[in-house]
Amino acid sequence: MQLDAAFEEARKVGKRLLVQRLIDGASGNMSFRNGDYFYITKTGVLLDDLNESSFIKMNIEGDERDEKASSDQLVHRQIYRRSDLKAVLHCHGVFNVVLSFVRSSILPVDLEGRYFLREIKVITAKFGSEEMAEKVAKEVAERKAVIVRGHGMYCGGDSLEEAYRIASYLEHSCEIIYRLHKLGLNLQ
Repeated sequence: MQLDAAFEEARKVGKRLLVQRLIDGASGNMSFRNGDYFYITKTGVLLDDLNESSFIKMNIEGDERDEKASSDQLVHRQIYRRSDLKAVLHCHGVFNVVLSFVRSSILPVDLEGRYFLREIKVITAKFGSEEMAEKVAKEVAERKAVIVRGHGMYCGGDSLEEAYRIASYLEHSCEIIYRLHKLGLNLQ
């Protein structure tokens, strides 16, 4: 993918994340791979208002940390090292965060969730730690998604569009599970 097209895709996905309530304020981050490098959002940028200057270029095999880049840069780097995925998205939808406090995994009960997702694990790890980066990278490389307890989901794909779709399906499945539970139904 050409760099201009990747930035345009990021801009579009960022706007859709806000509309779907998968982000709020400056929460969340995203990146995409370009050869031996990845471009990750800067810390504090609004994902619904992205442009080329919203990203920092980083070496996948490097060990450097950039104070201007998202604090999740280690997670993104580990995902790219462990997989052939081309894009990574992190967001904090309300329903996946809520369910992360009471479940160790999400097994979708809705048709689309069952079709597009497998069981998605909920992991516990200290934010910003190498342990968290390793756990998240392992799950995203295998399943394309994981939820970190109290922190939100990480999704990967061959494009930001695919990562966004996975995030949307996962949040929708979490909302269905939550609402069924509120109705007194537990289908898992």
